[in-house]
Amino acid sequence: MALTRRQFLRRSAIVVAAAGLNRSPLSGAVRNIVITGPAKKVLILGAGMAGLVAAYELSKAGHDVTVLEARTRPGGRVHTLREAFSDGLFAEEGAARIPENHDLTLKYVKEFALPLEPFYPRRLNAVRFDRGRREEVPIEGFTDAMTQNYGGELGGNPERWQKIVGGTDMLPKAFAQRLGNKIHYGSPVVRIEQDAQQARVVFLKSGQRQTMTADKVLCTIPFSVLRNVELPALSERKRDIIKNTRYDAVSRVYLQTRNRFWEEKGLNGFAFTAGAIEIWQPTWSQPGSRGILMTYARPGEAEKITKLKENDRIATTLKQLDGIFGGLKENFERGATKCWMDDEWSSGAWAFVGLSEFFTAVAPTERIHFAGEHLSAYSSWMQGALSSGLRAVREIDEAVKV
Repeated sequence: MALTRRQFLRRSAIVVAAAGLNRSPLSGAVRNIVITGPAKKVLILGAGMAGLVAAYELSKAGHDVTVLEARTRPGGRVHTLREAFSDGLFAEEGAARIPENHDLTLKYVKEFALPLEPFYPRRLNAVRFDRGRREEVPIEGFTDAMTQNYGGELGGNPERWQKIVGGTDMLPKAFAQRLGNKIHYGSPVVRIEQDAQQARVVFLKSGQRQTMTADKVLCTIPFSVLRNVELPALSERKRDIIKNTRYDAVSRVYLQTRNRFWEEKGLNGFAFTAGAIEIWQPTWSQPGSRGILMTYARPGEAEKITKLKENDRIATTLKQLDGIFGGLKENFERGATKCWMDDEWSSGAWAFVGLSEFFTAVAPTERIHFAGEHLSAYSSWMQGALSSGLRAVREIDEAVKV
């Protein structure tokens, strides 16, 4: 069943409540990691943000780290779409906005000297339809629509939101550059097991099964994918949690135009529809005359788009946005889409295991540890993946000292 906006708000409230659980493992925001125990061989499954930050910090501390990643790139659900567009233009498939209070995300952005810029343009007007009529409003009207429909976590002052210059994937690329050949791409995991002496992970490489052993395994694979992995080392209850954790649908449709004609109409390319679909213009700060308009649909709307074929997704969105901006059809050049439920290595956009199951889900199983945005107080954010990865680093540190 698709999430309604009311259900979305309720789940957000649950996550906020979880964050206040007396500095429990939900928090996990380790600021200064000093590992004093003996060096260990650690195998990390997944090169998303949780796996990358854990590998980075464990490597800095002197541990022998290897990362297995099913994709051919780092970042997981942090990915910037480039090849679909002309003139070096780009747009985000996943994470895009960074709020000013996400200290861990900003810590690593600063550590890797990645420049930031405002997420929202200050000039021209946005359009909103969520109050029963068309309104052309300053960008504060767009973020107010976000607040009214999704709560303050996603709204507020436009100036509290930033983005990474050049694309959000510059952050996982910075981690990956420092890890170098510690990351093994194209290596999907098919089995995780352990005994009293070691943990073993079976994975595929060029279609052939291979096995690696380690003192510790950190699994950051989304539960939506992990449920297809053989897990003989885990309890039945933990396997049930993995099987039943529900991942939400998100879809994005991108339309490239030969010029940014909407600016001549006094519009900045941002809009909020009656169905609570966000429309962004990610190219407002990018050079050149061409532009991109894109939609961001959450649960309740994303499933409808996902069911369509690629050409129908683009055609439907082209018609919808032409009705908002006028002149889009004659300026349209090409389109692209991203539906996260269709992604082989994500099978969904984000999840939260829930308060009742959290401590069981996050608890290590002897040599096997777990991390990911679904196991954090910041579900769906890079901050959540980072905080959970650092929590796992602390667990591994404490375990190896025993």
